[in-house]
Order: sequence, then structure tokens, then C-alpha cells
Amino acid sequence: MISLAISRSATRGYVCLLFVLLLSTSGIGQIAGVVRDSATGLPLEGALVTQQATSEREVTDAMGNFLFPSLSGTNLVIVGAKKGYFNGSVTATSPSLMLEIALDVVQQEDDPNYVWVDPAQCSICHPTQWSQWGTSRMSETGLNQWVYDLYDGSATAGGMNDFVYTQDSVHFGANPGGYCASCHQPEGWIENPFAPLAPFNTPNDAALRGVSCESCHKIADVDESLINAPGFIPGTVTLTRPDSTMGVNQVMYGVLGDVDYNAAPVMRASYQPQLVAEVCAVCHEYNNDPDNDGDFEEAGSVPAQKTYSEWKNSPYGDPADPLYQSCVGCHMTEYAASDVDICTAIFPPLLRDPTTVRSHEFEGTTPAYLENAVTMTMSTQQVGGDLEVTVDIVNDQTGHAVPTGVTLRNMILLIEAEGQSSGALPQSGGDTIHPLGGIGDPATGDYAGLPGKLFSKVNQNAAGTEGVIFTEAVSISFDNRIAPLATDTTMVSFAVPSTGGSVEVRARLIYRRAPKDLIDAKGWTLDGLGNPLNDVQAPHFGTLMEQNVATLVTTPPPSPDFIRGDCNQDLLADIGDAVTMLGVLFSGLSTPTCEDACDSNDDGQNDVGDPIYLLASLFGGGALPPPPYPTCGSDPTAGDPLGCAASACP
Repeated sequence: MISLAISRSATRGYVCLLFVLLLSTSGIGQIAGVVRDSATGLPLEGALVTQQATSEREVTDAMGNFLFPSLSGTNLVIVGAKKGYFNGSVTATSPSLMLEIALDVVQQEDDPNYVWVDPAQCSICHPTQWSQWGTSRMSETGLNQWVYDLYDGSATAGGMNDFVYTQDSVHFGANPGGYCASCHQPEGWIENPFAPLAPFNTPNDAALRGVSCESCHKIADVDESLINAPGFIPGTVTLTRPDSTMGVNQVMYGVLGDVDYNAAPVMRASYQPQLVAEVCAVCHEYNNDPDNDGDFEEAGSVPAQKTYSEWKNSPYGDPADPLYQSCVGCHMTEYAASDVDICTAIFPPLLRDPTTVRSHEFEGTTPAYLENAVTMTMSTQQVGGDLEVTVDIVNDQTGHAVPTGVTLRNMILLIEAEGQSSGALPQSGGDTIHPLGGIGDPATGDYAGLPGKLFSKVNQNAAGTEGVIFTEAVSISFDNRIAPLATDTTMVSFAVPSTGGSVEVRARLIYRRAPKDLIDAKGWTLDGLGNPLNDVQAPHFGTLMEQNVATLVTTPPPSPDFIRGDCNQDLLADIGDAVTMLGVLFSGLSTPTCEDACDSNDDGQNDVGDPIYLLASLFGGGALPPPPYPTCGSDPTAGDPLGCAASACP
């Protein structure tokens, strides 16, 4: 008698294999197998299995098994991938039902003396991606002039004006570097955490490369529990930098999961799904650290840039939602119309569907993106003596709040109304633009106090000053940015011209890279990368995102009740009113709020005859003023050219 002992796991494997065989005999199963750890032989659950360069993908079950129910053909390259492992592949001809893909573990190394690969070396195999990156904001961010002007004032002629971290920050003594290099010069920061930016006039390689190829493609893991740390803070990001003295054993992380190119020790591919979003969070999600204890998660930490969580907490960040879209899906666009060869080292060329290959230009606040970020509508109506304007802004095309990014960013909704013959209409009610919109001449873009709204997340420091840099913030004064899929409604009203007539209403939504006072103080005319700055250019003084224009014909507003002769609006017609009339005519007093009340003789004019008429009525036995007099009432005179904008009468 022969006794066989079969383990439970083996039994399950045989059952799965039997199931696959049954599928095969029924003409359903074509390609099947198992993915294992090459060192232990244990099955790997959750591994991605792909027919190379296609959309045919499966995920292994708890026993490491995968099944392509209808995949057929010859010389099919089937690639297995799992985070933490080098990709591995087999070549099969269907039906193949017992494939085994063995994956090697990526040995985690972080050599502090690692020599970063020059991006130009990457161009040998990836020339298109290199050229796209070379002119992108990522490659140029290491020498961003605005960053330097805010850090040490060294990049432009006016850089030392207004806030400069090295001279003004309350945190400079405890944190001289200010975290700038952690995102703008990551190669240098990773080598020397908490170091300051390299000198602007004598930049090192880290400054010249900005966010380089290896800054992203060497990231093995992002710890989401520490996501609020700014940039590559030690402990939040795991990088794989092999020991150069032992012979380079390079790994390059990517998101396709089907790259089996193996040129060890020069390069091997490994699947890193966090590159589609979480890697972006390294520099686009952070709090500050007011007590400088290295804890960015504590109660006193003020949220600064929150682009990642804005996306993550929206339907766009939910893989199960129909609206799901990753950071890469939006900001790394498709750039080709036909199949793409992305690696010149592979022969024959491995062509890929252009929808799976993404540009490395990393678009964001370009005019094309800003002009397609939101939808704005406007409605207008006359209600009595007011022209009421309602503007709705729907964040229906952006996966995060608008505006997002660093807290300097802001949007201005500017609403204007102009009569064909009466000129600009005065605002009579509703929202006005915050002082960060610029205090001064509207002709040069200072829009504070005008009808509309400023959208921003506005920090304040311990002294209550608004609009400070995130490092100085102790709280958020207000945050009225528009969340994904949310709608903001702004309502303003204007005084209708006394004669009525045609009125044009215009609403403009304008994007600005920084508050107006900061730009003016620094004297910036270019953005941080040396491009012309729309914020200082007429006619919008910012990038125009949306514009609505409407024309309507208004009717003369109903005149409020008044007392004739009551020019000073104290509800009496007496000598004080005559004095007021004379002051308006000869001493430069401001125009009265009710010109019709000052017309004591009701001749349709405000002139010297009005005080003479009133004094004669009061002291010389002259005729009483015409109605409405001596109590409040409406003007019975038809076609009176004088109006009454406001009256003390109830």
C-alpha cells in the first residue's frame, strides 16, 4: 500500500490546473500559468500579467495563477510584474496552460555615494522622451528664478524685495534650507537632506537637471502614511541607488509592467504602479512644520499644497468610479497618432499603442490647460433699480481644486457693467475682490475692491498677515478654491443708469501665478522659468480662463420717495439745505445722492436758482416747493431729467 501526502497548497494548485485544463478542452482557455518568486518558489498574488505591448492584462489570484480565456497566437510574450520585483517574461504559443514566470526580487540598496545617471545617457535609448523632458518645467525647475527670489533673493534685480526666506523667515535659524531643494533639486537634496539650494550663479548638476529621469524612476516606494512631508524627506520615499563600487546593478521603475528588457547590470525594469500618482504626491502634497520637530502630520502643521489629496478624495481618484483618471492620465498627454517605438535599443522595434505612451512635457498651468479647466456661465436681470449679475463656475474638467498647487496661485473673477451712454455702472451690492487681487489702479491690474471674487487658499502668519508663504503660516485665513465637480456662485449688483438704456456686462475669470503685490514688489516680468508673465500684461493681467459677455436694455429705475428741497437728506427742507446746495455749486461738495430733492423749484436743473427759491419760501414769503413737499413722496413731474439714486425717505 502506497501512502501519498499532498499539501493543501499543492491540492489547490492541482484543482486550479484541472480547472484550466477543463477550460482548454472546452475551447475557452488559451494561455494560463503561475507567477512565482524565483528565490522561494512561492506563488505571487496580485502580480500583473500582460501580453507585451497590448491591453491584454490579468492579475494573479491567491495561488499566483493567471488565465487569459481567449488569447491565441504564436510567439506571444507574456510578462509578469509585481512591485518590488524585476519584471520577468516567457514566450508561448497557444494553447499553453502550464506557464511559469519567475520574478527576481529587487534588492533594495541606497548608496549615499551613488553617481546619478545623466539624463543625456537616457536619451541614447529614449530620445523622444528625453527631448520632451528637456524643455519641460520638470527639467528647468532646479533654476526657477521665483524660488530663488523667495529663498535668498538672488535670481532677479528685485529679488531681495518683499519676503526673502533667508532674511525674513522665523524658521531660518532652525531650518536654513527651507525645504526648497527637496522638490526643485532632488538629486542634491537626496545626497544631502535639508541642504539649501545650490547657488543660483554657480549651479551644480542637481540644479541644472531639476527633476531628472532618476528622480522619479528610482523611486521604489512612497509611504502614503507620511505623504504630508515636503519632498524627499528621509523616511517618506524609498530610492534604489545601487552600490557603484561593486558594479552598477541598475533598476529602472516604470508603470507599463510589460517591459522585459534586461541589460543587467546596466538596466533592468521593475513595475512601480505608484508612478501614476503617489510619486507626484512627493512634491504636490505637503504640510508645513511650525515647531520644526520634523513631524508634518501633527495638529499644528498647516496644510500647504494638497493637490494629491484633492484628487484622491474626489471621484477622479477612485479607480472604481467611471470618472477615474490618474495624474499621469491628465498631465502626461498622448503625443502620437500611430504606434510608437519608445526604446531604440530593442530590435526589431517594439511598437506600442499611442494611448499607452505618455509625453514627458508634464503640462499643467499652460494656457491650453487653464482655458479648459472650468465652465463658467452668467445670467443678468434688472430688479427695480439694480442690475443683478450671477456667475456660476463649475469645476467640471479638472481632477483637483482650482486653483491648486502652491498657495501663491489664485484666480480672479472680475465682473464689469458699462452703459452705452452712462459709462461704468457703480456697484450697489454683492461680492468684491480681496486685497490680494491688487490695491491700486485697475488699469494696471489692481482689482481689489472691484465687483467679483478672488479664489485662493490664503495663509496667515502669527501676526495675522494674509497671503504669506507656506513656511510662515500658522493657520489658513480662508480657502474658497473650487473642489472637483463643485460649483461656486458669485452674485453682484450694479445701479441701473437713471435714464436706462443698453448695458454690456462682462465676467472674466483670470489665473494668476502670485498675488499682485508680491509680483509688483519683486518686479517680476517673467515667470520663474524665464517666460513672459501674463500677470503683468494687459488687458487681463493674468491668463484668461473664461469670459462671458451679455448685453441687455435697462429701463429707468423707479425713483425713490424724497422731500423736495431736502438736499442734505435730513428729512427737512430748511436753511441747511440751501447751504448744501451752494456748497455743491461753488465749494466742491460731492454730488448729492438725490439730485431731484435739490431741485427746489422743479425746473429740471440743479443751479443757483434752487437755494434762492428755497430761502425765499422759508423767509421771504415765496411759494412753497412743488410736491413732494413737505413730506416724503414720489415725483409727479413727468420726464424729469434729474434722478434720485438714494434718499433718506423710507
